[in-house]
Amino acid sequence: MSGIRNRNGFTLMELMVYIAILGVIVLIAGRSYSNSTKFRIHTQNMLKASDLAESVATMFVDDIAQTGAKSYKTAGNATTPDKFELSPLVYMDPTGSVPDSSSFSIVRRNNGDSITIRRVRYDNNGYFEAVEEVSWYKRQKSIYRNCKTINLKSGGTAPQECPTTDPLEVEIVSHADSFIIVPAQPLVISDGSTSAAAKSIVLPEVNAGATEYPFKLLPRQGSVSGPSGADFFALAATPPDGGNAQELSGFRTNYNKTNHQENAAGKKVGQVFVARANTGITSISGDDWKTLCSKITLEPTYEYEISFKIPYSDDNSRLFCPGRDHASVGFRTLQGEKIAGLADFLFYPPISKSEPSTRAFRFRPQKTTKDVCMAFTFASYAPEEGGRITINNLRLKKVEGSSYNFDDTSYDPATTDKQNVKAFQLRVVVNVGGESGEILQVAPAPSNGPGD
Repeated sequence: MSGIRNRNGFTLMELMVYIAILGVIVLIAGRSYSNSTKFRIHTQNMLKASDLAESVATMFVDDIAQTGAKSYKTAGNATTPDKFELSPLVYMDPTGSVPDSSSFSIVRRNNGDSITIRRVRYDNNGYFEAVEEVSWYKRQKSIYRNCKTINLKSGGTAPQECPTTDPLEVEIVSHADSFIIVPAQPLVISDGSTSAAAKSIVLPEVNAGATEYPFKLLPRQGSVSGPSGADFFALAATPPDGGNAQELSGFRTNYNKTNHQENAAGKKVGQVFVARANTGITSISGDDWKTLCSKITLEPTYEYEISFKIPYSDDNSRLFCPGRDHASVGFRTLQGEKIAGLADFLFYPPISKSEPSTRAFRFRPQKTTKDVCMAFTFASYAPEEGGRITINNLRLKKVEGSSYNFDDTSYDPATTDKQNVKAFQLRVVVNVGGESGEILQVAPAPSNGPGD
């Protein structure tokens, strides 16, 4: 009798079940791998698009930051030192019927903006090489940059990347969906009838449409008690009705000729306050300045500039000694006190005819301060009294281009306001494989315009 064989294996049904399970596992694994691959590709494209957009923005900012660069050094010799000069060719059209003293132009297009800027190119030692014109623009789906040399130093050679004719066009990036440039809007702009320069003037007070800015200086008199008390004496200001210039005289000294030393107490101080020129003012005494001085509000939103000219005078005013004598301009409350956090600015009369007469100071208040008056303060410690100091062309103004915003993305500056544009906002969107990378970048342009 033959033995019975022991058979081990799978039935047909079992094999079919196993194959079905294996098929499900393979299907799930395949889908997971496919989804993982797609996610990886999407992520890579997104990162690449962002990197490209960021690279474009970085290059753009580097170019735009030099807009309006105009000051350059010229070499001297054994007897003449190096000096700095300015190239007017960086301005777009400074002598036009409506002067354009900016160094840029923008063209808005539906498929992407374009900007052209001008600047001085320097060698490694800071000497002038050329004035060049750089353009950025979008055409179809690509962003391009080109450079053209518009003025070359004598004997110089234009570089290959910035020729004098037929500027070389360089594609910066392809597949760009957006290239939008917005100029910064200064907080002080023209309104059609009044220029930004006129609107920016805080003092002297003027009537609308005025072209002259007369003022009057009012003396403060009386004593202030305390260990550091001062005796305010009346400086004389002429002409008495005010004007575009005021001559101050009647200075007194804090030098005691008997003891040959400075006064220890009761300092003699001359202080005058800025007021509107007014023929109705016949005499000033005591605290009249509190009523008559020009009261203003200083705001932290703005940067301000005080400027005036103080011509050379061949008299005892030349005895003012920096570090010893005191001559300053600043602000006071209606109680005659200094403004917390806002120091006075020291200045001194010219000691020679060749010294510049203009004095200018910029500041930004820490907080809003109302009802303050501008004051000039003098204290002399020279042995001799007397002298005359003239203050003319006095201005307190808001610096037109120092404060700005991008609230109006459609802002198109008037020709006369372009010189006050100090920054640009760039929005660039780059597409890679259906994924977008977007960058919003601000490019400062501090040298644009003749004032900077």
